[in-house]
Amino acid sequence: MHKNQRLPQEYANRLMVMSPRVKEAFPALEPRPKNGAWKYPVSLPYIAPGAKENVNRALDRRLISSATSTIKDMEEALRDFFQVPTAKACNTGYASLVIGLRLGNLGPGDEVLVPSLTMVAVANAVITVGATPIFVDCAPGKLNPGIEEYEEKRTEFTKALVVTYTYGTTVDGKAFRSYCDTNGLVFIEDISEAFGTICDGQLAGTFGDFGCGSLYANKIITAGDGGFVISRHKDAVIFDRATSLTNHAFVKHHHFVHFDHSGNFKMSGLAAALVTPAIPRTPEVLNHRSFIAQCYRKFLSDVNHITLMEKSEFGPDAPWVFGVECASKGLKDTIRATMAEKYGIETRDYFFPIHLQPFYQIPGKEPDHLPNAESLGQCGFYLPTHYYLSEDDMLYIANAVKCGISAFKSMEQ
Repeated sequence: MHKNQRLPQEYANRLMVMSPRVKEAFPALEPRPKNGAWKYPVSLPYIAPGAKENVNRALDRRLISSATSTIKDMEEALRDFFQVPTAKACNTGYASLVIGLRLGNLGPGDEVLVPSLTMVAVANAVITVGATPIFVDCAPGKLNPGIEEYEEKRTEFTKALVVTYTYGTTVDGKAFRSYCDTNGLVFIEDISEAFGTICDGQLAGTFGDFGCGSLYANKIITAGDGGFVISRHKDAVIFDRATSLTNHAFVKHHHFVHFDHSGNFKMSGLAAALVTPAIPRTPEVLNHRSFIAQCYRKFLSDVNHITLMEKSEFGPDAPWVFGVECASKGLKDTIRATMAEKYGIETRDYFFPIHLQPFYQIPGKEPDHLPNAESLGQCGFYLPTHYYLSEDDMLYIANAVKCGISAFKSMEQ
């Protein structure tokens, strides 16, 4: 377990004065395989047929920068897949959120409702644009907040909400669209973990004003690193502004003239060439995710002391990753350590809730009590989930979970 590893003293000192709830929830050190190599990594990137050829073609034609036709090809593929008029490539999921928030005109004085059980990039993007993230608990028994949980946190300063489809589970997108329309809120969907996911007959990312996503190597499809913003709004100004925000707020026709500020969020031509062939094949990848969920549920549904992640209520059971929720944090840590050290199986903790993250602590103030997110963050983890797993692989992994439970029970005796 690498017990000799320690936090840098500066971080340890800061942690010491934080709420006991932060310290109690703080995750254990990541377990490692004894021989230094994973037999089963938690993720492997999906490389679509034709991707290598597309990348080599781009190299041969020197289409490597952000200002090449490979970017336009990717954006066209996104528009075709999502059936939306606007799509803009960028370099990360975080960048896509920054761009989406700025397209929604969010900034200082605005509050943005954000799930606490999600990737910290969501809240970081809100801070980047000068707005304030307000953290929202999961609905009971769910990995995402429902409308009731968002409404509990809404104030007169609330100007937007973000839905994140945590771990690829679905929400009622049409109900959220109606809720945002009724309350005058900008609706942003982070579909980093739900690319291609169907919710009540409609693709995630097409309910909101802006759909943002990551194309990192562990996602449903990948550019290695990358991201995108899509919009249901048919407005050339939106695409032009997104293009500008992606590149230091350059403007069309007047090089080195800037009426706004922004960062360098451009995607490379090679990254676009890698991911473009995968976009139309997304349903095939998600069908395999359904197969993964079926296998893990078959092998683990009758095991005591654990609960399997929720089945998607508004769409197919095809999660980005497959989660297991344990009866205690100690049980979770023991299962993960056993799987790593004895079987060479890599797993991941569920997200450490953002409202408990050290960076987001305010001296002298107790963090909000969000019991559902806190429980999931302490007791949940996910298993290897990727396109290249077979049923035999998942049986081996499931048996390792059971051995981890047995190891914990032996320790209790």
